[in-house]
Amino acid sequence: MILAGLDFETANPCNGSICAAGATLLMDGQSIAEREWLIRPHPTRNRFFPGFIAIHGIYPEDVREAPEFWEIWPSLAELLVSADCVIIHNASFDLRHLRAVLELYAAPPVSFSYACSLQISRRCFPQLRSHSLDCVAAHIGHHVRHHHNALEDAIACAKIVACTGLPSDCLRQFVYAGTL
Repeated sequence: MILAGLDFETANPCNGSICAAGATLLMDGQSIAEREWLIRPHPTRNRFFPGFIAIHGIYPEDVREAPEFWEIWPSLAELLVSADCVIIHNASFDLRHLRAVLELYAAPPVSFSYACSLQISRRCFPQLRSHSLDCVAAHIGHHVRHHHNALEDAIACAKIVACTGLPSDCLRQFVYAGTL
């Protein structure tokens, strides 16, 4: 089974304010592809909040010359749809931002299977005091050097599910039908 890990960082709480994306493909627990992008948020979502900068360390000047989401989306989408399942920690957060940015750019339709590593970790490791991505990753023996680096977080969520297995009842479908 090929798993993709996906993570976004955002500039502010507005849906679609993606300023970084990381994605990986794992086969048999080993990385076969890794991609990371700094992204200039959509002009209507490009205000960076200090609290968000404090979390991920990405400043407006870091993305000033970066591509906008629509420029990286074909490469990211190709990676996601090539996987049997996309793994996302706290999937509702990332997918809410993905849907919003796809709407902002009137992107073509896309769909893929996904599962939430947060949900899976709560089921598989109920004894953990915290199910934050870095804590769960540490529990399975994967050290996250820079938590909130999109690529490192994408790798961590895929590694969690590579370790636990993918419960079939955790599999969901993301469908973006495009704009009418």
